[in-house]
Formats: sequence, C-alpha cells, structure tokens
Amino acid sequence: MIKNFIKNHPIHKIIVPYLDFIFLIRPTLFFSIWVMVVIGMYSARVSLNKRSIWLTEFSWETFFIFLGLTLTCASTFISNQIKDIKSDNINKKLFLVGNYISKEKSLVIANSLLILGISISIVTNWFASIFIALIFFVWGIVYNKEPFNWSKQPILGWLANTIIGLLLFMLGWFIVTINSDSIGMNKILFFKSVLPYLLCFSSVSLLTTVPDIIGDRIALDNTFPIVYGKTLTFFISLILVVIASIIALLNNDPLASTSIIVSLPFFLFTAFRKLEKDVLRSIRYPIFILNFFSLVIYPMLSIPLLMIFYLSKYYYWHRFNLHYPTFLVDND
Repeated sequence: MIKNFIKNHPIHKIIVPYLDFIFLIRPTLFFSIWVMVVIGMYSARVSLNKRSIWLTEFSWETFFIFLGLTLTCASTFISNQIKDIKSDNINKKLFLVGNYISKEKSLVIANSLLILGISISIVTNWFASIFIALIFFVWGIVYNKEPFNWSKQPILGWLANTIIGLLLFMLGWFIVTINSDSIGMNKILFFKSVLPYLLCFSSVSLLTTVPDIIGDRIALDNTFPIVYGKTLTFFISLILVVIASIIALLNNDPLASTSIIVSLPFFLFTAFRKLEKDVLRSIRYPIFILNFFSLVIYPMLSIPLLMIFYLSKYYYWHRFNLHYPTFLVDND
C-alpha cells in the first residue's frame, strides 16, 4: 500500500517540480566527489597510525568543509550543463537547463552557490578553501571557459578530471593532517597512498565520455573516444585499473586493494566485449563498491548517500518516468 502510494499517487507529479532547483546541481555526481575526500581522510589517518575503521565522531569543521565543497562543485555542474545544452539534448540526458529552468536563472544560481560555497570554506578553514578554490578553477574555468575550454580537447579534458580527483584526495588528506605535527607530510607516502585511487578515478572519468559520443560529436566536442576511438579508450581504462590494483597490493592498502580487485572484472568485460552495458557497469559499479567499503570507515557517510539515492529515484521517476539512479543495466 505504501509502495503503491509512493510510486503511483498523482500528488507526486505536483510535488516534484519544486525539486527542480535541487536537481539542477546533479546531486548524484556527489557519489564520486565525497568518497574521494573520505578516502583522502582515511589514507591520512593510516599514515599517522591513527584508528582508521568505524569512525563515528562528528566534526562541525569537517561538515562545513564538505558543505563548501558541495556548493562549489554544484556551481561547476550547473555551468557545465549550460555549456553542454546541445550535446545533452541530443544524448537525451534530461537535464533541466534550458528546458525547465532558463539559462539565465541557472547562471544566477551557479554564481550564488559559488559565492556561498567559497565563503563557507574560507570562514571554516582557509587552508582547505585553497583546494576548493582550485577545484572551481579547474572545473569551473579551465574545463568550461575560453580560452582554455579543456572539455573540448581529448587529453586535456581527461587530465582536468584526473586533477580534480587529486585535489579531492588532497583536501581529505589535509582535513586530517592540518592540525597534526606532520603537516609537511611525507611526499613519497602521500603519492603512494593516492596513486591507486587516482588511477581508478581517472579510469572511470575516461569511460564517462563514451556514452555521450553521439551528442559530443555533433556538438564538436573532441572527447577522447571520439578522437582516439573506443577500443583505445577501453584498453587504457583497463590498464589504469590493473596498475592501480598492483600498487594497492604493494601498499598493503585493504580498502584500495579490495575495492579495485572487486571492480576489475567490469573493466575486463568492457575492454573485451565493448558493449554499452559493460561501459555503464564499469562506471556505476566501481563508484558504488568504493562507497560501500568506505562506509566501514566513515559510516555517517551513509546518511547523505542514502538521502540522495532515494530522493533521486523519487524525483526522476515522477518527473521523467525514469528509473535513475539504478544499479540495473539492461542485459538485452
């Protein structure tokens, strides 16, 4: 009875338009943003020989750093949608800009979120705000705007996303080490810790360009698979994950080695079968697996993750009759 009400009652069609402004920021993208910061925090704690499992202590400073990061990234997500309206419409990604919310209003919202996010970050922790500002610089300016416009260049677009993965990890690392005696940090230890996660982040970000090939080609966005082909894209993605798994095992990192090895078969199927469903699985499942294992370390992360997951399913179903987000991939 309750399930039928949630799924079929007509009142939801009246409610969901009020959620458009929330979903303008594409909240499901934060599944891959927050986990990289959390992993950086976990790796820093391991380097300091601190307890690194089932951490339930709540910190207002950490909360507001995450809030500032979230608002800043949300601003870049809106800006990216404004830039990619043509490609997104062709790819039927059902984004809101230009269809339900005007470009002008979207731009105002993006700028407001940016100002609020950076302000919260500076007030909370000026050192952490540097990383958040750099994230905006890469994603909001270098990736999207002239004269850089890296998103339209195959190598640079991929590099920009990889840099974001590094900055997110660094933010998490310094959230933990900023108040410790080891703020200078062991650079070798840091790069050993970040490398397997960064390679996987880079691999998945490369694959995310594959489902958008049709729209990107028409919009003249020279993404990596358009310029170099899907076969090379799949092969590089697989090699990155294989290298990441080896490094994780050498590092004796249980989180990295377990999550990467569990995810590896999806990249193998993608590289050898080259089917669209395998590409989607190689994007969705590794993100889920990494988040799932990370909850053993920071269980409170489950609260925002579950809220976004179920609210998104509610919104996209009643707004667009779309089952999203979902872990199910069509086997036909």
